[in-house]
Amino acid sequence: MAHCIIMSSEYLGRWILTYDGAIKGSIRLEEGRVVEVCYGESVGGKDKSIVLPSFVNAHVHVGDSIAYPAPKGTVEETVAPPDGYKHKVLRSSSKGKKIAAMRASLKLMRSTGTCAFVDFREEGVDGVKALREALTTASPKATVLGRPAKNEFTHAEVRSLLASCDGIGLSAISDWASDDLDLLSRSARRAGKLFAVHVSEARREDIGAVLDLRPGFVVHMTKATQEDLAACARSRVPVVVCSRSNEFFGLAPDIPRMLGLGVEVALGTDNCMIARPDMLDEIKAAYRLAKAKGGISPLDAVKLATFCGRKVLNVKGKITTEITERDDLVVVRVRGDDPLSELVTSAVPGDIRAMVKGGRIRRT
Repeated sequence: MAHCIIMSSEYLGRWILTYDGAIKGSIRLEEGRVVEVCYGESVGGKDKSIVLPSFVNAHVHVGDSIAYPAPKGTVEETVAPPDGYKHKVLRSSSKGKKIAAMRASLKLMRSTGTCAFVDFREEGVDGVKALREALTTASPKATVLGRPAKNEFTHAEVRSLLASCDGIGLSAISDWASDDLDLLSRSARRAGKLFAVHVSEARREDIGAVLDLRPGFVVHMTKATQEDLAACARSRVPVVVCSRSNEFFGLAPDIPRMLGLGVEVALGTDNCMIARPDMLDEIKAAYRLAKAKGGISPLDAVKLATFCGRKVLNVKGKITTEITERDDLVVVRVRGDDPLSELVTSAVPGDIRAMVKGGRIRRT
């Protein structure tokens, strides 16, 4: 670990997040670029902030932005295909309005420290193309998982879909014929792309049938049993939890149990019509809701949104898991001497001091 002594540079940070915790350190800047990650007492003096890997939103439905705010209802009434509230809004809204709403959510993600996201995009090839159109060079890195426009498999549509996106992201297995599920999974894996699915959100589903599909990860698992979670751990299938979306429906993921069983857990904000895609809010919700299940440490909560999300995306080898001079980083201002506790209790977007994308700093 290097100790920086060059006094003419600008420094940001008093702490740096590592996989094992927050340690003393800072980043050194020259001409708007990070040129060194420094460990030890900060040369910057009064700067009181923590340097984190930028957040990874491991599960979001950006297309749902057009349907904000969602009415209170059950999971089935609100999000289930084909006639849940959000699907009706998607069908009745113009492409232009949907793209504008998605761009607003993408801008919010960027401004609140997210460097990458995994989107489950409905509406078939057209839905994927609309999200691609909403993306700009300033947007977070997008992993777009599409699905057929209707809940059925056709070879021609799936070929076109996989040519336009990064994989397949499905609703619950109960929405699909078992043969179609198998064909979708095989098609995605044959193309070298991701396959993922919502599982056991409102009711328990057969985890054996899910794991037979060899998903890259699953989402929710709020109604999963201990045996279901242990099966995910044995199969090394990560679980992405979405605490605020679950809370909206009166549900809660058992994050302490998942971690205790050795499940790789990442964090997502889920439906943009329910929860803003703000990972600081999601971290706080995960930490808060976990208390009723035995609790998790502030470090574990922050890792769900940083290192753990990177592990999910490392299936494709796109994002590193270590802080380097070229990494995507977020610098968050704190007030006390326990930065991780502040991140899980009181940090807000206004506390974000700067973001780094590919080594280039952007002030906020």
